[in-house]
Amino acid sequence: MTLTREPQLGSALTLTTLSQIAATSSVLALTTIPTMVAVALGIAPHLLGYQVSLIYASGVFFSMLASGLVKRWGPGQVGQLALIGAGFGFLAMATGTLAGIALGSVMIGIGYALNNPSSSHVLSRLAPPKRRNLIFSIKQAGVPLGGMLAALALPPLSKVIGWQWALLLFACFPLGLAAIYQGFRPIWDTEKNPKAPVARGIWAGQKQVWNTPSLGVLAIIGFLYSGVQLSISAFVVAMLIEQFNWNPLTAALIAALMQGFGAVGRVFWGLVADWLGSGFLVLAIIGTLTGLCSLSFGAFGFAPALGIAATIVAGLAGSGWNGVMLAETAAASPGTGTLTGEVLTYTFVGVMVGPAMFSALYGLAGDFSTTFSLFSILGFAGAALSFARFLIVKTRGKA
Repeated sequence: MTLTREPQLGSALTLTTLSQIAATSSVLALTTIPTMVAVALGIAPHLLGYQVSLIYASGVFFSMLASGLVKRWGPGQVGQLALIGAGFGFLAMATGTLAGIALGSVMIGIGYALNNPSSSHVLSRLAPPKRRNLIFSIKQAGVPLGGMLAALALPPLSKVIGWQWALLLFACFPLGLAAIYQGFRPIWDTEKNPKAPVARGIWAGQKQVWNTPSLGVLAIIGFLYSGVQLSISAFVVAMLIEQFNWNPLTAALIAALMQGFGAVGRVFWGLVADWLGSGFLVLAIIGTLTGLCSLSFGAFGFAPALGIAATIVAGLAGSGWNGVMLAETAAASPGTGTLTGEVLTYTFVGVMVGPAMFSALYGLAGDFSTTFSLFSILGFAGAALSFARFLIVKTRGKA
């Protein structure tokens, strides 16, 4: 039976979005139950922050390998391996040992690095150009949805059955999806080349990124925007509690509100990008809004309503760039397939470096709102690069 484009697109979008939810929930799982895990391990809760860093550190290397693996094995098999990595990562962390958590974190990082390149390859072949940004943005809405799933389900489950059993239960989600992927591999993996280089292709892929102006700009934007996005997510609650003396529960509610608008924003900006016909223009708007919001967080001190509005817009804009960037990466990639893994390498680096840069600046500035104001430079720099690229593409018509 020959499947038409639309049914293939519908099933592909559903599966890749569910895969994104599973991948993100695996990354953020322990951050939702830090006290339980820390008590069991006999460590301070804040030390679990290094676990997320380990996930992204292991992801950097495999992100560079991802495109080569997709070409050699096909996006279906690579996507399946990404889910297996997430599932076995849950299982390893469920051992309740530091070694198991470290091993599980590496496996989750590998799976997370493979997830986007495989799904981007599938969706880039099926998504109509006029709907590409929307399709990729819907898939990326799985990021906040995965975070919400972990935050809403893991804590109560952990209280009822214990955190280790809760992680074992969560492992069923990615492993079940991996089994479903098996049925789609004959459709998705038709262009695989068993002789395609993997490790030897790392430098070639990076060379292509920097020889393709749009991809080079997208790599820099990914670094800048991921750094500022994660810093806002990581430090807004601390700012509200420590600098402005908010109740922790109220501060957490503001953070949840920001995440909710982040899910809406991903789809919204995909629609806007398709409507305007330019992802780079939308990326410029997003960077400008994110920069302005970072400058406005000090308003919590004299006009809390304005501060809350800035936080909502930060969620709407600051999280909305991912899908648009992935769609532009797919469109600008030369030849068949995409260079998503190569471009996302710099996003992984931004995730690792951004919060560390914020902490260093905080040590110099002395308060959160001033540090956020300084960090607004990242948003404005990305906006300037995006707008310049938009003008060049509009004038010359080249990626």
